[in-house]
Amino acid sequence: MFILNNIHDRKYRGIYPEIKNVIFDISEKQIKNKKNSAWLELLSGHIVCVVTSSRKISTLFRVSGVEGLGDHDEEGGETFVLKGMVVGKLNKEQKMESLLNQFKVEHHYLPNNKFSIGFNVANLGNALDPLSIKTKNGEMTVHELKALS
Repeated sequence: MFILNNIHDRKYRGIYPEIKNVIFDISEKQIKNKKNSAWLELLSGHIVCVVTSSRKISTLFRVSGVEGLGDHDEEGGETFVLKGMVVGKLNKEQKMESLLNQFKVEHHYLPNNKFSIGFNVANLGNALDPLSIKTKNGEMTVHELKALS
């Protein structure tokens, strides 16, 4: 499972009204930062959580695709959007730090299970697989949800 840093609360529907199901965006410059190398691992079917300014984890999405916009920002780089659909919610949203501590998550760019500066994408592997979530098919673990892809 991946977590994505949107602590600045970018409103993707308003920014990209012509593109359906955008859940995250990232610039080419951000992707080139070694802290964000996990972006290159994201594929359709992966499970992600977008963490907002509340620093809480609540909603899980299944990635449906990555789209390059072909634009050029002030630094000449392209913007990429991640698209996905809601597939589950925690029974009760939890602070990212507490939840990751509970599951003993360790990631070198998440010191004390908080986002480090310039860090946008973390691949947590199977660390949160035992986490129980609500889905349209009832309660299941992240592991079970992954298996449905």
